[in-house]
Amino acid sequence: MKFSSPLFLIILFSFSLVLQGQNDVEWKLVKNSDNIKAYVQKGHSSQLKKVKVETVLKTSLSELVAAIKDAENHKNWVFLNEKAEVVEEIDEFNWTYYGITCTPWPVWDRDFVTKVHLKQNEIDCSISILSTSIHDSLPENDGIVRVHYIRSVWDFNPIGNGTVHISILLEVDPGGNIPIWLINMAVSKGPYKTVEGLINEIESGKYKDYKLDYIEEFVLE
Repeated sequence: MKFSSPLFLIILFSFSLVLQGQNDVEWKLVKNSDNIKAYVQKGHSSQLKKVKVETVLKTSLSELVAAIKDAENHKNWVFLNEKAEVVEEIDEFNWTYYGITCTPWPVWDRDFVTKVHLKQNEIDCSISILSTSIHDSLPENDGIVRVHYIRSVWDFNPIGNGTVHISILLEVDPGGNIPIWLINMAVSKGPYKTVEGLINEIESGKYKDYKLDYIEEFVLE
């Protein structure tokens, strides 16, 4: 059956806008400072929140990807990161990541294992880096709680004049006996501080003039 009438298309388009609007309303702006905006939304658990943080930065896509893939340097800018490493690199677009988060006493440290997939849009050169937990792929360590659910998405969208819109979406359930309010406070703070740290790393010049041959830079014609 074909639906080609203008009326049907108008109704379909209007319905899509309504759904999009409802989804947008769910996000609540909780911080807007130093060109960084942080939003919260209900996560996969009704008590836990997911967080989205956005900013705009003058940089290249290669610089940003280089910073994300430089796991050993994450301790210098990722919130509460004590250790990070790429335990397996399948190719430039797929790898396995291990990280340890140093949490304040008396909460036990957390670690997590994720599979990471990078993809780039051929049309607008935007990049998305998705990380999802594979908690049972590595043995657990004594004295550290393994995070069983974590999902993060880095989006890099070039907008011209050498600038990139950056966003990170994070949803995590750290497990263990931690008060929900403390989890939500940490989740709200962590991505904001991480984006702030990424900005400092890029502006320090550490990855200046990086050019990754598998990353296509955006050129505004």
